[in-house]
Amino acid sequence: MSERTIRSHVLTERSPAECRLSAEDVTFLLDRHRAHIRLVPSYQRGRYRLTATGHIGTIVGPGCRVVIRPKIPLPNLFHLLDPSATILATEDQVRPEAGDAALDFLAVRLAQLLTERATAGLHRAYAERMESGPFLHGQLDLPAQLRAPNGRRDRLHCRYEEFTADVLCNQLAKATAEMVVRSSLIGDGARAVLGRSLRAFDDVSLILLDHATFEAAAPDRLTQAYRPLLDLCRLLFDALAPGQASGTMPGPAFLLDMERVFEHYVSAGIARTLAESPCHVALQPTCVVTRASAGRPQLKMRPDIVIQRDGLPIAVLDTKWKNGTGLTSDVYQVLAYCTALGVLRAVLVYPGRRDRLWNYELAKTPVVVEMRTLRVVGPRAACLCSLDRLGRAVRKATS
Repeated sequence: MSERTIRSHVLTERSPAECRLSAEDVTFLLDRHRAHIRLVPSYQRGRYRLTATGHIGTIVGPGCRVVIRPKIPLPNLFHLLDPSATILATEDQVRPEAGDAALDFLAVRLAQLLTERATAGLHRAYAERMESGPFLHGQLDLPAQLRAPNGRRDRLHCRYEEFTADVLCNQLAKATAEMVVRSSLIGDGARAVLGRSLRAFDDVSLILLDHATFEAAAPDRLTQAYRPLLDLCRLLFDALAPGQASGTMPGPAFLLDMERVFEHYVSAGIARTLAESPCHVALQPTCVVTRASAGRPQLKMRPDIVIQRDGLPIAVLDTKWKNGTGLTSDVYQVLAYCTALGVLRAVLVYPGRRDRLWNYELAKTPVVVEMRTLRVVGPRAACLCSLDRLGRAVRKATS
């Protein structure tokens, strides 16, 4: 189907909208994006009620283009994505569709971080290399030598250590940038900026990305400076992954999970406030909450944020990218965390236009559940002050 015949639909996250869809588009959305968009038939033939479920971005189907805008203004979305980033215009300027603008913003931010790492000097480490040739380089690879056909003695199989920048943290960063550059959803200006930043990685190998690769590349003491870059790479990989599903129909997509964006924003802010305290912020730790029992699987939980001191949990925070309605199920969830982890304080954090705070002191348990709204709309300075107040409150409650 040509570009001229593709129908565009603009949604706002969590807000329903009625759209005309072809049967092919309905099948595509149900097959590929059931977790991102709720689709319900309307009373009119060929028209459907679409509701974005906490994601923003762009989906391109066989005959439609769905742009999902955030429920907050675009500058505030950029602030949530990276409070430390300076918003720079690319050559073609940010386009008005918020779904595309988010990808352009993140692409330019990725280019900035790649350039910063190249300027500071790419991380290097010893990596094992293998080669075969007429001369011995390093150690003889005896198993490979014995497997060589016809027992040739003029080719020596060798193993040696090379001090190189072609290591996993750089390979992952390059592969993510290449994936973003290839996306049809990125603007020409952002693509050009990101392409220029990749020149410093010419000697780094291109690898295939998957979740295991990101787990293996988790920053350690030597690569701690790569943490902002690798966090952004993971966010981009997850956001572009829905468009890489196999199938016969085309379907590029960029979908940001706003629950995850909000969770990372809150956890990073609290971590900054607690940096000088004895407490530690653990993001989505896997907690085994049952005693070992033969023949029974152990029960595990993954709270959004756990505040720890001396390796022991002392408070649980759960972020919710929604308004404060339906609180009962949220309270049930954090009470389960408190009971399983043996902590006495839980904090539920919601987005809002201003700060609010209220507590629930339960009648038959010493657990205190604190409900907070965090300002995410308005001037950047006001949003940062709101985040700092939350961090100071957590530090005071856990001191």
